[in-house]
Amino acid sequence: MPSITRPRPQGPDRRAAVEAQVLAATEKLLVEGVPFTELGVQRIATEAGIARSTFYLYFRDKTELLVRLAGSLKEQLFDLGEDWRPTGPGGGPDGLAALFERMIRYYRDHGAVLAAISETAAYDTVVRDYWTEEISRFAERAVARLQEEREAGRLAPDVDPAVAGWTLAVGGAQVIARHVAGGDPSADAVIARELALSQWHGVYRRPAG
Repeated sequence: MPSITRPRPQGPDRRAAVEAQVLAATEKLLVEGVPFTELGVQRIATEAGIARSTFYLYFRDKTELLVRLAGSLKEQLFDLGEDWRPTGPGGGPDGLAALFERMIRYYRDHGAVLAAISETAAYDTVVRDYWTEEISRFAERAVARLQEEREAGRLAPDVDPAVAGWTLAVGGAQVIARHVAGGDPSADAVIARELALSQWHGVYRRPAG
């Protein structure tokens, strides 16, 4: 009986499939404890089941690989808070605390990749600039939410949405990253609630001065 050979996906489908294999292989190796600086292209290609030369058809180098991996993770993290509104379903400080707890859990699930990004951003300007740009997306969303609150008359007059939005995004990301890097997982809910209360009473519902 002749064997059946399944055709390989071509075009965009083939590209997406290979990229997904490489990204998954890289994260797997990082989770296993291989430092990103010691992770060679050949090892990544072998784990992904492709030739080393094929890697370079899809990624210029390891920096581009890490940027694409960071983009994939940040997009999913960004989506976690897409529907949150201060006065919507799941709003208020309790809803904000629940959102931060989900974010902390997500950071823990992908901690090895996020640690590699932070490590590489310290010396690689491409990764650092990309990461800063991604944080800016969170800041822009926070600014938009605060402007909506101002238009609805729910924001204290002395809150500057542009400054406050940046502070919320950068400060929240730093607190979560530092906690996940060295904090006790049993304290996740406590950290999430403290972060939520500080943002809620410090910005969203700051008493009018």
